[in-house]
Amino acid sequence: MASDTKTKTGSVILMSAGQEDDVTVVRLDRASESKIGDSPECHVTEGPFKGIVVKQTVDEKGRLPPVGNPNVRTWFFAHTRDKNTDLESATYSRERREICFWFRRKASKPDQISQATKYFKSLIEPEHFPKDYVSFIKKSMLLMQEFPLMRRVQVSVRPEPDTEGGHDGLSLRPEAEDEEPPIENFITVLTPAVYDYQYLPEVPVSRKNHVTFRIMASAEAHVALSHVYGDTDRRTYEIVLGGWNNTKSAIRYGGRGPIEVEANTPGLLNADDFQAFWITWSDDGGSLEVGRGMTRGLNCVLRWPKIPPAKQHSINLMSVSTGPGSPGRWEFIEYLSAVTKVSETKASKRAKVRRGVVWYAKKTKMLENLEAAFPSCINTQQLLSLSSVRLTDMLEAVVFLKDLLKLGLALEVARGVWLRSPTHHLDTAHEIRMVSEMPRLIGREAPTVALVTVLYCEKQAMDTMMEDKISYVVHSVDSTGTSKSTVYTVGRIGDHRIVSMKLRKIAIQASTKASHAKSIDQLIGIFDQLQHVLIVTTGGAVPNYTDYGKHLRRGDVAVSVPRTPDGPMYVHCSDVEMGDQAFFSTSVWNAADDSIAKVARQLYDVSVSRGGHEALRSWEKYSESGQEQLRRIDDRFHRPPGKTDRLYALLEGERDPVLVRHPVPPPEKRYAYRENTPNVRLGPIGCGRAVARIDALRMEFASCHGIVAYDRGLHHVVDAVMNSRVSSCGLVLGICDYLDGTKTRTWQPYAAVCAASFAKSLVLGLPAFGRRRGYYQ
Repeated sequence: MASDTKTKTGSVILMSAGQEDDVTVVRLDRASESKIGDSPECHVTEGPFKGIVVKQTVDEKGRLPPVGNPNVRTWFFAHTRDKNTDLESATYSRERREICFWFRRKASKPDQISQATKYFKSLIEPEHFPKDYVSFIKKSMLLMQEFPLMRRVQVSVRPEPDTEGGHDGLSLRPEAEDEEPPIENFITVLTPAVYDYQYLPEVPVSRKNHVTFRIMASAEAHVALSHVYGDTDRRTYEIVLGGWNNTKSAIRYGGRGPIEVEANTPGLLNADDFQAFWITWSDDGGSLEVGRGMTRGLNCVLRWPKIPPAKQHSINLMSVSTGPGSPGRWEFIEYLSAVTKVSETKASKRAKVRRGVVWYAKKTKMLENLEAAFPSCINTQQLLSLSSVRLTDMLEAVVFLKDLLKLGLALEVARGVWLRSPTHHLDTAHEIRMVSEMPRLIGREAPTVALVTVLYCEKQAMDTMMEDKISYVVHSVDSTGTSKSTVYTVGRIGDHRIVSMKLRKIAIQASTKASHAKSIDQLIGIFDQLQHVLIVTTGGAVPNYTDYGKHLRRGDVAVSVPRTPDGPMYVHCSDVEMGDQAFFSTSVWNAADDSIAKVARQLYDVSVSRGGHEALRSWEKYSESGQEQLRRIDDRFHRPPGKTDRLYALLEGERDPVLVRHPVPPPEKRYAYRENTPNVRLGPIGCGRAVARIDALRMEFASCHGIVAYDRGLHHVVDAVMNSRVSSCGLVLGICDYLDGTKTRTWQPYAAVCAASFAKSLVLGLPAFGRRRGYYQ
């Protein structure tokens, strides 16, 4: 220990002392011995203090250079007397001794608190407590060598006013040997001279009924105790300290809302010194008090004893701000000695594990809800409600959202309003621009092909196929204060300029269908050079149990192509009348421009020709590349095991479907097909809840119209495109189940990549600037 020349890390302890007004400061820094050398400023100690170096670093006024905020701080009062006087006639003086700790970066917060606690307990242990000031400093130096995670310790000693009798105030020693020392953990916050609230996730208040803090500001210190993150205008108690040029204080309901309680408090704040305050509130939200000092209940300044029921709310978050002309420095304090340590039992460990599992599920649900809402933004309260997160858990939820923000997985488009990011932190070439309205793109920058998706994983897959991407996040706030957003990603595939857009989550409500049709109208209206619209999504296959050439499996691709020149490419069943035979009420659509269908046929012909098996088909190359990129951020995009692709059939005489084998290609056609690679089928796409979810009707309706796959109900989107000025339209479905694409999510990400890769091959085969690109690209 002290007898070693070096500590275990090959470092020495640098001791420097200084004086600031009436405060004596001793600072201990850990430094590499090689940096000391023969510096004339350093004096190397010997004997029991070997390994400690005294360094002269004070300025001309005897002050030490400033350092940053410590990680942990603790303090106590010591009563001292002249050793030459007896106990009865002694005159006692009181000192405030403060110890601050700085730790290495690798030290976690629990490690910091544990190390500081052990240091402090060792320093003031009753049997070996230093009897004078010099011995106290010496022991402080020696102890630091035992704690390698500490990089700096600072001891400050300040005389306090005398107390009568010499025994008032805090005792130097703990009353019991095993009592925890009063470790003070605090958070420092700096606020600019602007009325703009900063949320404090480091200061939890949802499961408390009080908070204590210090503030150094000339005036206008604001504290917002809110029900929901991001909403300081409503359901918020705003406390104004030193407002109106540091003459009055008040409690408002809502940020800058009506004053409920006020009091004259001239000179309450000080720009040069910290002033301490406490705030308490009742658990039921019925009362609120604010006072000066660190002792709750004393020196009350503001009291709102009976908050009206209409204005009562639980307090889940806290934010702070200062006003114009008055920057602020805040310190929020928590005395860790008040935390009771309970040894973990098996039951408590199991409960801890359960809570961790539950929170993992809730976090996953929050991210899924952000993706489902995309491109719409969603406020914190709505997101928590959809994710089954209680408002008392808002702190953990907002911390998670802030982590998503740091990872580039979410955007906070306004205070407390969230949007799933259209990109991720690894895609540094994908630029995001926040705009209030979509700028007009002209000339060669104007997109000519639109790619429309439904699920977020589909948009991720489609964007991976593009280059030179820029996502425009169009955000606005309507007259009711509601945030609205949409996202357009503009990029390039070959010579084509592309715009990619995701629709909001599909639902059966008429309002949602109208919203989707409106989104298509806006898309075609904003990008007036569009010539083609491709809907790229996932769907359910219509299996053929005997003919492999007509069979679709999970991971395959279906493309909407009419079976005859006059036939439909898309069929919707709105109703079924059951009698001796089923009568289907249908609507059909076909594109006036068959450019997409022609390219799809060319790609299909190449894939089944004798030469198609000799090299990877174009979409297979794009699929492999896309999966490689996407798996770096989400392992859902890998191809699921083949054994999960189970096929069931309802056989005659059986009540329940039975497991059957997938058909295999005949020997003369096996050259054209490969296992675990996406195959392509062409034919009409169908939809309609009336038939898609009933096996017998589903197969009969498909047989009547030659349908190869069903989507999740996009007829209103197809109708909006067909009734616009765009005459070229098509659908590309990645097969993920044998229903309509909504039965299971296991295959959805992989099927989305397969659909996106084939869509890229389609786009490359379309005419670009008057020249037809070859389908072979």
